[in-house]
Amino acid sequence: MVQGSHTPGHTHSPTTTTPTTLFFGSPYSTCMPLKYQNKQQRREARLKSKRKCYERHKLDEQLKSRTRWRKHVGATVATQHLLAQLDLIWLNLGYQPGSQYSVLSAQGLMLVHEADDEGWQVVRPHYEHVVVEAQDLLSEARNLLASALHAEGACTDHLISRSATAVDAVELHCDVWDEALSLMDDDADMYFEAFTSDQLVWQKALKPR
Repeated sequence: MVQGSHTPGHTHSPTTTTPTTLFFGSPYSTCMPLKYQNKQQRREARLKSKRKCYERHKLDEQLKSRTRWRKHVGATVATQHLLAQLDLIWLNLGYQPGSQYSVLSAQGLMLVHEADDEGWQVVRPHYEHVVVEAQDLLSEARNLLASALHAEGACTDHLISRSATAVDAVELHCDVWDEALSLMDDDADMYFEAFTSDQLVWQKALKPR
């Protein structure tokens, strides 16, 4: 089976939008901070922006290298295009399968700290936007997998396998932030208790053995 497996209760609507918005945690993220309280925060934000630009340059070079290799091994133009879409999905998600647990753990702690510092109702709109982005990206990943199943020639096995993995990862990402909003709306302490006791959906799905 190559279909996603982390969608209990989800009925996200498919769309055909091109991946343009980027994820919390992604090196390409365009989400603006809520506000800066002082000069130190503004300085840290500038340094963070510079690091993101450097990371973006490195990623651009990696993508160019992948494109050259795919063309060299004989992938069709159509397959190259689908693989490029796959690269963008992973970039927008902000992590690869092997780093998913550690990244979600860091994001969960950041959610708790931001809610504690700013107040949940202040930071909630940002996380609502994260949920919308996740749902849009899931539609793109599912559409890509459907197209990959009809691809032929070199690199298609890799394309199908990685597209299926991307669907699973984005489905779980949707579950992560749906659950986070639901728990935080009920009680921030409830979310933190679930986090520290490894009871969140991503912890159950990805907990290292």
